[in-house]
Amino acid sequence: MTETISCPRRAILDAWSDSEWNNGVQIDQMEELTTLAVRTSNSVYEITVLNGRSGEVLVRVGEFFPVRTAVRLEGSTCGGSILKRGGIYVGLRMEIVPQPVEIVSRVKHDPTTGQREILLGHKVITTSSIQSIGIVI
Repeated sequence: MTETISCPRRAILDAWSDSEWNNGVQIDQMEELTTLAVRTSNSVYEITVLNGRSGEVLVRVGEFFPVRTAVRLEGSTCGGSILKRGGIYVGLRMEIVPQPVEIVSRVKHDPTTGQREILLGHKVITTSSIQSIGIVI
């Protein structure tokens, strides 16, 4: 029996690398203190670029960040492991790391062998899909 797995075209590596990337912005190419309004399915994010190369921005939105808060914008993703570093693109999701980085670990336990594996990572806030991007003046 053959199993068919479907995924969005943008989640395929060849489609990702061949994309023209003309429906968004790269914060490393923006002037410092440029402020963006990024509308997702659920919120409007106010993002002010502090250092585009390092991803340092101020963000303000809803309950997560009710006042301007320093975070690191990692980039945009389809929700998988491929990341458009430093980018904010329509149809993708932004990944934001609160500062200072909060290390999160979890233990994976295999009941058959009794082995435990510690998985390390960092706390990432993933937004809903981006609907539009605008520059606030």
